[in-house]
Amino acid sequence: MSRFCNERNSKPLIDTGAIWLDKALYHQNSVFSDKTLWTLEHVTDLETYFSNNPDTGTGDFFDKLETQLEPCGPAVKQLAAEMLWLMLLCVSNIGAAKKRESVLRVWAWSGEVLPEDHPLLSDDTLAGVGSGGTSFNTNRWRELAYCVEAAKQALAMPLAERKAIFSDFTALGEYLTKVPDNERRQFRHMLLYMLHPDSAERIFSNGDRMKIALKFTGKPQKALKKLTSAEMDQLLLSIRKAQEEVFGTKDLCFYVTPLRELWKAQSSCSWLFSWNPANWAWKDLPAHIAQTKAGKPVILSWRCANQDASPGDRAWLIRLGQEPKGIMASGNVVSEPYEAEHYDTEAAAEGKTMMKVDIEFTEIRDVFKDSLISMTDLGRITIDNQNWSPQSSGIEIKPRSAALLDKLWAKLAAPSDAPKPKEKTLLIAEPINKILYGPPGTGKTYKLNKLKQHYVVKQASISYEQWLSEHLKGINWFDVVFMCLYDLGGTAKVKEIESHAFFIQKAKSVGRRQHLKAQIWATLQTHTVESSTTVKYKNRVAPLVFDKDADSRWQLVGNWQEDGEDLIAQTKTLKAGAPSQADQLHYAFVTFHQAYSYEDFVEGIRPVQDTETDQLVYRVEPGVFRQICQDAQIAPDTRFALFIDEINRGNIAKIFGELITLIETDKRAVYDPDGRLTAGMELTLPYSRERFGVPKNLDIYGTMNTADRSIALLDTALRRRFLFEELMPNAKVITGSRGDGYIEDGEGGLIDLRALLVAMNQRIRFLLNRDLMLGHAYLSKVNDFRSLRDVMLNQFIPLLQEYFYNDWHRIQLVLRDVDQGNEPVEPQIIEHTIISGAEVLGFEHDDFEDLIDYRVAEPASITPEAIRKIYESLD
Repeated sequence: MSRFCNERNSKPLIDTGAIWLDKALYHQNSVFSDKTLWTLEHVTDLETYFSNNPDTGTGDFFDKLETQLEPCGPAVKQLAAEMLWLMLLCVSNIGAAKKRESVLRVWAWSGEVLPEDHPLLSDDTLAGVGSGGTSFNTNRWRELAYCVEAAKQALAMPLAERKAIFSDFTALGEYLTKVPDNERRQFRHMLLYMLHPDSAERIFSNGDRMKIALKFTGKPQKALKKLTSAEMDQLLLSIRKAQEEVFGTKDLCFYVTPLRELWKAQSSCSWLFSWNPANWAWKDLPAHIAQTKAGKPVILSWRCANQDASPGDRAWLIRLGQEPKGIMASGNVVSEPYEAEHYDTEAAAEGKTMMKVDIEFTEIRDVFKDSLISMTDLGRITIDNQNWSPQSSGIEIKPRSAALLDKLWAKLAAPSDAPKPKEKTLLIAEPINKILYGPPGTGKTYKLNKLKQHYVVKQASISYEQWLSEHLKGINWFDVVFMCLYDLGGTAKVKEIESHAFFIQKAKSVGRRQHLKAQIWATLQTHTVESSTTVKYKNRVAPLVFDKDADSRWQLVGNWQEDGEDLIAQTKTLKAGAPSQADQLHYAFVTFHQAYSYEDFVEGIRPVQDTETDQLVYRVEPGVFRQICQDAQIAPDTRFALFIDEINRGNIAKIFGELITLIETDKRAVYDPDGRLTAGMELTLPYSRERFGVPKNLDIYGTMNTADRSIALLDTALRRRFLFEELMPNAKVITGSRGDGYIEDGEGGLIDLRALLVAMNQRIRFLLNRDLMLGHAYLSKVNDFRSLRDVMLNQFIPLLQEYFYNDWHRIQLVLRDVDQGNEPVEPQIIEHTIISGAEVLGFEHDDFEDLIDYRVAEPASITPEAIRKIYESLD
């Protein structure tokens, strides 16, 4: 279904579209009030005073619109507000607050106030589902004029004809071709999607529509350009239906994996962002320079003129306007473009906005102390006629110029006060991303279990900090704060508690980097004694064992020794260190399935029982992936692993979400012992809003059964991020009861298990394909005829039924139960008899053919000869 939008929820938009269609277009009423607004008379007034009266003077869209609508009555102005609302519904690159402000502003010209909390102005309703691009904002007046004309033609029709057209996807597409400027307007695509989400795509850019058609059809661009928008709609619909067949699901979107990778160029781009000190004072620049020189990245919001910038793209910052000029910083784009407040405070006060992206700067140079890439140096890069003095911030750097720029940056001398490299640098091996795949029973799980042994570490080789983190992971914050305060002699300031090893390792174990002091304060105040004169906190929870003096030093008071008896003992245990040489398992294991989600894997909001208040609360809880990443971050010198069984049975795009980028080996994060990022990428998680990276010392393994038809979903999502190791049936490893692959048949003869497997797989490969062959693991533990018969009846035959969709004749061919003339080859495993119509009905009937009745032979009647004939027929 086209209504699938991955991270965006299209339902509020689609529901709103239905409301507008019924209330406004069909019954001519206002969507915001009980007035009659959507009339031909009012729309004609809009055409007269707006569409046919263009304002070419200065001012923004709203200033001009207000002037144009000045002669109109209140109803026409309110209709203009509702048309603007309709026009902005689909757009996601304009924030909900900005949309709401625009609609309220136009409605207010009528002299009335539209309630800001109206349900059709909610954030969910105005969230949007796709970008309109820069062109949509630039040509907003043209889009509105198109909306006016489309409404005028529709309202001129009888109601029955109007309903017939707007309720039919194809008819609506053809109708819109008659509206002037139809082939260039983005609102045309938005309207179709809003009203027919199961047929239209949320592709509002004509350029993207053309790229998709080119990629999936292979037709020449010249031929595709001749298509009308309505004809392109039908072509895109046929492409979608074909892809739904390929991937076996309707939950597809051309902007989401796996379709995105099939048409959209995936290589990262480079962007040139600019800074002119005369326009904006970078007050924190010295601190930001020092921060990057200390190895800590700085994330800043920066204006960006191009909306094609994507997370992972390279970012370069050029200083312009004042000498010295040149490239002074580098980093990566870490967000999609978004609309935000203007950087100029006066412009912001006027309600002006601009498009921005977040940039993670990894190196910012002091232009007065450090060497830069000067304008002279840039002038020598002429290979692409690249513009090195842009009038706007966020222009694309062409690939060859970007490569030369990267080389120049690498040759710059180290910053003057950059920290000296440490004598000993932690070398972290490249991460492993590998998927083991093959038919069932080929040893994928066995090999996975063998790999686990590489991630089992003896207790003696684990640092005290790492051991401490493991033990503090499941302990609540009150217990940790109590133990810190007790170990500090029963009295300390919050800063001392924050610096205690227990608290540091607790925070690392759960991935907390922010608001740590706030956590300590909240815990201390919540458990402060009622008699305290320095703490006024109301919601206190037992045990009450803390108090604060006038100097803000916290103390253990009251019955703390009795209430904290167990914690005192635990403090002594943690101070003593690891008590034994037990093994540590540095891996996690998870099995994907159809219902497995991002919230299970990365993080999600879950109901939990608060151990302190005994109340049910909702908290952001880490999933198995985030937890193993946190463990790996704490111990950067130790390798960790995540094993994912049946990886192809989960929806990869949903489970990994935005983190599908971070698992790539070249984007893995490297952390120092203090948990600071020194290399690689991090992103902001949507629930906790915390920075997150996938550590370089984490390996990811998966298994994939090629007999599962959901494998097609993985072809594009994981091929570029994982190495694939194929495990195929290997009859030579089957030992039997004698070590040579044979077993005794109980009647004085032998059965060759190796030959049996080879013969069956040859036929399966011939009749189906190699991905559905039988694995050697099924026969690896067979040591007598009885166990072989059990495998045949309980594992091989059910698998063959699934493979051949209960085509029993083909199963007979695999087991050599019939010959060339379809006559039984005795003794059969799959028996069959022919039931004639005369036997059943008592006479021959021309409409019914004879029935072949199949059944699996009784276990007792399956003899060694029935098994041997399977492979002896090939001799």
